[in-house]
Amino acid sequence: MNAGKKLNKHAIRQTLRGYVRADKFIEQEKRAWLSHLTIEQAREIFDDLHQGADDWKRFGGNLAALEQRRIASKIKGRRIFMRLFQRSTK
Repeated sequence: MNAGKKLNKHAIRQTLRGYVRADKFIEQEKRAWLSHLTIEQAREIFDDLHQGADDWKRFGGNLAALEQRRIASKIKGRRIFMRLFQRSTK
């Protein structure tokens, strides 16, 4: 931001009000989703988060290395699904 430029107070207030409204909506969605979550689904989410923490520790707390591993895993999964899709459309 330029040091000499004045901020538009109205735009800032309007933006903040929008953030408040969006936050309330997101919280309502979370509550609705959580109310329908089964014990098995909750456990799966917990285990996934725990695995992420274990992976992070295994990589010595190196977030860059962990992120590279996650990206490689997602790319591998996407390639597998693409091959399966291509086979199913033949």
